Amino acid sequence: MNFDTTHEYFMDDPCVHYCKEHDSLIICSHGRNTERLIISGLEAGVMNRFRLELNKEELEDVVNQTAST
Repeated sequence: MNFDTTHEYFMDDPCVHYCKEHDSLIICSHGRNTERLIISGLEAGVMNRFRLELNKEELEDVVNQTAST
């Protein structure tokens, strides 16, 4: 993208999938209307770093909750 704009989307109960074959992140909701957001150009390494970051944040939250009790 070559523009300075922020797009915000809301989906009820979304499903998140990664397609390694197409280097794409797919976020969709399956309600009355199926909505899909596809972000292409995300290599597996980028997704792995993102996954590790989420895991680290979750572990830190669990440790902080345990330490405060």
